[in-house]
Parts: sequence; structure tokens; C-alpha cells
Amino acid sequence: MPTELRQFRHVIAVADHGNFARAAEALRMSQPALSRSVQAVERELGGHLFQRTSSGTEPTDLGHLFVLRARHILQLSEELGLEMANNSSLRTGHVAVGGGPYPMQTTLPQALTRFVAAHPDVSVRLIVREWDELLRRLRGREIELFVAETSTIEHESDLLIEAVSPHPMFLVGRAGHPLAGRDALDLSELFEYPLAAMTRIPPRVLEPIRAAQRRAANPAAVARRFPAIECNIHSVLTQVVLETDVIMTSTLPRIRAELESGQLTLIKSEPWLLTRYGIVTLRNHPLSTASARFREFILEAERGFCGEEQALLACWQPGADRVSASPARKRHLSGRGGIPGKPRTKPPSTGL
Repeated sequence: MPTELRQFRHVIAVADHGNFARAAEALRMSQPALSRSVQAVERELGGHLFQRTSSGTEPTDLGHLFVLRARHILQLSEELGLEMANNSSLRTGHVAVGGGPYPMQTTLPQALTRFVAAHPDVSVRLIVREWDELLRRLRGREIELFVAETSTIEHESDLLIEAVSPHPMFLVGRAGHPLAGRDALDLSELFEYPLAAMTRIPPRVLEPIRAAQRRAANPAAVARRFPAIECNIHSVLTQVVLETDVIMTSTLPRIRAELESGQLTLIKSEPWLLTRYGIVTLRNHPLSTASARFREFILEAERGFCGEEQALLACWQPGADRVSASPARKRHLSGRGGIPGKPRTKPPSTGL
């Protein structure tokens, strides 16, 4: 006879209480009935789950493994019951989502804001990690999905990856940076200055950067540590860049205010310098109702981010014709969703 959920609870109770008598009392059943239930499980498994000790009853190696799996099965059963009861209204529930440093600074906060507004009784855990750590947590069922760089994990057979639109990245410096406004700037020249990164750089981006560093004419630039600064908090890096000659990478929407105020300037872009993110889930493990809803908000936030990005590219990509505007004019255009000093036309191709 297949083991039933109630028998899982019986075995877990004995393991938790360390004694058949106390476990039976907690379960409000007789000790002989509890013993028969555990023995039935042992016969099915072909081994003992517990052993007698001087201090009571302890799980065997088989018992430890069974209790671990039984707890997980009971948790899934309880979650399924909650999902079925709250499927339409999401009155309760829990979402555990991960994100890489850049998604956590762009679309995930917007998705979280909209989700909480729509489902205030659902608890949310949102963590920021590198993609390899997020993958470990996904496989360990600590999170149900994550948004991060996928170029290094796209061939993993147990994953489902839903690609989102790539976002061009720009090398950014303070206004008045020595490299600002330089035409035909070679990437190798950037290594005359410290470069900052907000996340571990994937091989597809790291390889051309390393190649450029090897081309640097200055031996000190070739030997310079890259990245010179690592910090996954965008606001911290922005402050450093504003006050030093450090160069960082960023998407345009993230630095819109600093560009419009003239505090930051775009130094260079490259066709391969872009994000390649996806929503990553486990294959053959359907999302809970709450997590599936959160995924919808992520996609909605991505669409909004892309729209803002295209408008900014029309004005701020290197070589774009920017016209100065008064503060009143800027407020007027910003209120309409436009960009100061730039007609609302279809943005030219960036090649990114």
C-alpha cells in the first residue's frame, strides 16, 4: 500500500519528539496505533526508520532521508491546498523571486510595486544575487524564478528561459571627464581610468573587454585591475562616478536624471555591450499562482522599460542631435512622456 500523507506526519512527529509516547500524545492517537503506522512505512521501505537510544528514539540514516523528503512533500501538499483555495483572488500566498543586480535596479522594483498594490496579502521575498547563486537557489526550491544574465546557463536542460528584450549599456563618466566628447575613441583608452562593474561580467562581454585592455598603449593600463570597483548598488557607483574619473556601465533609464541635469555624460557604446536577461524557471515545475502573477508584472515592467529606453535612445545615444531646453520646457515634455529638446519621432537604430 503506498505511503499516505498521514503516515508522513506520523514519522515526522516521532522524529521531532524523539519518543513514540510523546509523538502519539501530540497526534492525539494511541501509541500502539502510531507504532503500527510507522512499522507499515518501514515494511514498505524495507528498512528501519528509527533506533532506540538511551535518551529515546533517533532516526536512522534512512529515517533522516525519509523525514527530509516527507517534510518537503507535506509542504508541497499544503501549498497546493492554499493555491487551490486562493487561485482566483490570491488572498494569501508567498512569492520568492531572485534577480541579478541590473534587473533589481530596473524592472523588478516596478514589478514588485505593482504586484504588492494588486495583492497586498501575498508575502514576497526578493533577493539579489549573481546568476550562479540564483541558479543554485532555484534548484534548491528556495525561489521559484529569477531574472538575470542567461548566456552562461542557456544550455542547461532542466531550465526554462524566457528571454526578455536586450537593453543597450553605455560607458558613463562625470561631466567634464577627460574622455568625454572624444570622437573615434578606442575601447583600450578607457583603461587609463578605473572601470567599475555592478555585477560579475559574463564571458561574452568580458572577452572583448580583455582584448581591448591588451591593446592599450600604456603598460600601466594593461596591468590595471579590471574591474577596479565592484558594487551591486547602482546609486553607490553613480556617486563614485560623479566625484571621480571612474567609468561605469549603465542603461539609459537608470541615469536619466543625471543625464538631463548634465552631471553624467555618455563616453562610449559597443554593439556587444548589452544585457541578455531572461526569466528563468525549472522545467516540469509549474509556477504557483502567485509566482505566475508576479511573472506577468515582470513582463509588463519590461515593456514599460523598453518604451522609456527607446525614447531616451533617440536623444542620448552618442551622436544624437540634442537641443537645449529651459526647465519649464523640460517639465512640459517630461509630463508628456517625451525627452527634453527632442521631437517625438521614431528612434534611429543604435546597432545595439
